[in-house]
Amino acid sequence: MIKILSKISEYLIFWIVMDIIYITVIVFVFNIHSLPPHVFYISHVFGIFVASLVMFTGIGAGVLWLPLFTFTGVAPSEAISLSIFTQIAGKGIGTINFIRDDIADLKVIRYFLPYAFIGITIGYMGGYLVSMKSERMLLYVFVGVAFYLLVQMLRSLNQESCHSMDPAYLKNSRLIVISSSFFTGLLSIGNSDWLIPHMKQRLRMSTPRAVATGIVVMFCSVVFYFFLTSVSVIMGFRGWPEHSSILLSTCSGVMIGGQIGTRLTRFKWLRKTQQHAFIILLALSIIHLLW
Repeated sequence: MIKILSKISEYLIFWIVMDIIYITVIVFVFNIHSLPPHVFYISHVFGIFVASLVMFTGIGAGVLWLPLFTFTGVAPSEAISLSIFTQIAGKGIGTINFIRDDIADLKVIRYFLPYAFIGITIGYMGGYLVSMKSERMLLYVFVGVAFYLLVQMLRSLNQESCHSMDPAYLKNSRLIVISSSFFTGLLSIGNSDWLIPHMKQRLRMSTPRAVATGIVVMFCSVVFYFFLTSVSVIMGFRGWPEHSSILLSTCSGVMIGGQIGTRLTRFKWLRKTQQHAFIILLALSIIHLLW
């Protein structure tokens, strides 16, 4: 039975059917969501669109979720957390597909994750100590480094990358992994915004491999962030976002988008545009963070 499910789950039509069943149960059978019907359906479709772009480019989804959360009246402080939680579903699907298709670099992932968890923990704990003014200054630091990496990617657009890497560069990646993950824990910003350009430039990965590896690292980071948040809620240090019911529509949407986005890299003509798409979305993300 498990083998059969594993086999049919490779087909997009399986996920579409499961999504239809999910919506039927949520909306028409139990009616357990508290959203107006038009908000539920718009959020669901928007989740498919956002996750498709995220899985294709590997960029953090904050700037992409902004129109939806603005439309639904979600406060910016809540939107950040909701965006992070939504990524668990989408990036989880992407992680399964990228590992199954042998695109993600498991050696790099295993090396990165302990340092990512350290950075997230430090950043998350720092959130209780750092003032709003200091957070703003740290945000400018993140944007500055992201802009530098963006420029480096623009300069190497016509350069070919290979899968071989210098082991010394991998060992020297600890600082950028901890630093980028620190901002994930502190400001809920995706560490893949730094890691994908770094893996492409320093670790000599191809764009599809860097994106796949970055998504897997980001998925594990988001799950760890969710764990820290859950512990904080249980201990009474913070509460769940007020509009968390929207996750019933966005999470199911991003699962479909995760399936679509990972399949886009199978088309050679789309793979050629993958790096350009990442650069455009990274530039939009920088503008969004400054705004």
